[in-house]
Amino acid sequence: MKLKERLKGLIERFVDWFEHVNWRHVCREIIDFVGRIMHKLLFGVLLPKKYRNITKRQIFDIIFKSDSPAGRKFDIWLLVLIILNILLLIFDSLVGSSSTMTSGAHKSLSFWITKGLEWGFTLLFTFEYYLRIYCLKRPLRYVFSFWGIIDFLSIFPAYLSLFIPTTQALTVLRLLRVMRIFRIFRLQRFQDAATLLTNALKNSALRIMVFMLFMLVAAVILGTMMYSIEGPYNPDHFDSVLSGIYWAVVTITTVGYGDVVPVTAGGRFLAVLVMLLGYSIIAVPMGIVAGETINESRKDKITRKSLKVVEDMEKDFDEEEDAIHH
Repeated sequence: MKLKERLKGLIERFVDWFEHVNWRHVCREIIDFVGRIMHKLLFGVLLPKKYRNITKRQIFDIIFKSDSPAGRKFDIWLLVLIILNILLLIFDSLVGSSSTMTSGAHKSLSFWITKGLEWGFTLLFTFEYYLRIYCLKRPLRYVFSFWGIIDFLSIFPAYLSLFIPTTQALTVLRLLRVMRIFRIFRLQRFQDAATLLTNALKNSALRIMVFMLFMLVAAVILGTMMYSIEGPYNPDHFDSVLSGIYWAVVTITTVGYGDVVPVTAGGRFLAVLVMLLGYSIIAVPMGIVAGETINESRKDKITRKSLKVVEDMEKDFDEEEDAIHH
């Protein structure tokens, strides 16, 4: 009884301590501590001496601006490292799943080499992420921006893999950072096309959501009907409503795994109707997006024409003023 009372008292004290801890302050202290360690490692050990006195403004110009020679070189090397990291990840998966290794020692050596390289890339990208935060006056704006979230997701899975090993493969998210190639090499036409497609997807999102909701309702109804028809005669495949819904989704989307097949005449007739329904509606989302893409293209052309007209008017006005002055 005394042991139980002691354990109960310890648990109560722990719960009371846990409730009264200022976790925001604790998290801030942890982040500051990690930041100080990274700063000392980076500016005291890793960087060459001639770069250790670099200012935040210089770091900002190198990391966030690709119009300078140093910034352009930094971004190109960053893209090269990302691609090499993805190739290493693919190679690691091939070596890990291969059964043709000649010896356990060879396999162990390749394992440690690939893991060492992977963590080397992870540390490089971690220091780069830290520098992006370090050189900004308002780092939270970058942290919660689109590119900030992408940069964070490119390094987070590696650290998560320390607790969940299978998440190591999610480091492939670093490939998303390659999209910066449009900005680095000033591929304005590709940027315009990406913007047009993004706007089209945003404008069609609500209609696609309504369509997906309709498809979900249709899959539930058709799956339940198939279960009621096939259940008594085909219990191995249609043993529940969820099995019927799975069959309906697979059939409507025209995937057709063939692992669940109706055997009754009524079930096959319903299957034919569902297959025809799948073929008839599969083009609906594409039509929605295509229509919005055409509308965005028209808006873009109208905007460009309007800007050109304004520029021509300003040019004519300037020429008239010059003529009057002369």
